[in-house]
Amino acid sequence: MGSLKTDEKFTFYVEESRICKIRRMIYSMIKPTNLPGLIWDLNVLSIKMTFAIAMSICKLLLPARKKSLIGETVLITGAGHGIGRELAIEMGLQGCIVVCWDTDLEGNRLTMNSVSRNGGEVYGFVVDVSNRNEVRETIRMMKKASIPEVTILINNAAILHHSPLLQQHHEQIEQTFQVNVLSNFWTIEALLPAMLLRDRGHIVSMSSMCGFYGVSEKVSYCASKFAVRGLMEALNEEVKMLSKNSKIHFTTIYPFYVDTGLAKDPHYRFPYIFGVVTPKYAAQQVIKAIRKNSTECSIPRCLLFLNSINRILPESAMHLILDFLSDSDRKRQVSHQ
Repeated sequence: MGSLKTDEKFTFYVEESRICKIRRMIYSMIKPTNLPGLIWDLNVLSIKMTFAIAMSICKLLLPARKKSLIGETVLITGAGHGIGRELAIEMGLQGCIVVCWDTDLEGNRLTMNSVSRNGGEVYGFVVDVSNRNEVRETIRMMKKASIPEVTILINNAAILHHSPLLQQHHEQIEQTFQVNVLSNFWTIEALLPAMLLRDRGHIVSMSSMCGFYGVSEKVSYCASKFAVRGLMEALNEEVKMLSKNSKIHFTTIYPFYVDTGLAKDPHYRFPYIFGVVTPKYAAQQVIKAIRKNSTECSIPRCLLFLNSINRILPESAMHLILDFLSDSDRKRQVSHQ
């Protein structure tokens, strides 16, 4: 029997060591002293999972009673136009005290006038939410003006620079993250402590379906919306660790395409599913999600379900479906004409 070379012996020894480690790990999990406890834990887990699934089905068939928003103080960033303006108007109609933040003085004033005409109580401030000091100073001014403590925060402000990444100036990329991501940190940092003291509040952040899928010529925007999604998921878990029965709720919104002038119409197939929706419709869907204390909500609502199915498929199959829905072959033919 021939002898092994030195490097072959070393390779064999390394592989043998890995196998031994795996064996020890498996043995430690199922060794006789642990086996009864493991079987018990697995049974308890299966019962809890069955109960959780049954409760989810019941909620679908028998929707929970929606909470009232009367008397809530809602702060909306980017309230001067688009979804933010419609949210302010709809929240005013729901009986909320509305606080509008925007850098656009005239746009903010128009939003406030619309809320007032419908009989709502409204306040407005010119704020650059990407500036941490401005956010903190404005919160201080609100307290000085005796505006009630904010109970619902809606981080709606966002910008989009539509161009290939290598054609974007670094200042545009920095601005995208300052407005779309860091502003969420600054508003949450300023308002969450009071919510924790009262054990009551609701934080909403506008992500996007671009927070699930990368889109050409929207690289920095997609990255920022992925970041918002991560922020909200992690923050939700962090607050749960502080109190399992916390009455502070977190909702992340994933619009697909809303006619706000921020982005170009993507021209997807099946417009009754992927078509353009109005800011008013989007705002109404956001309010429904808030009243249900939903953790996530896509606009249209079916997109989160379709995304879950799509993620199960192999990557190649997923891209084939996305190309089919976007009708990419037709787009290429049009571009070559």
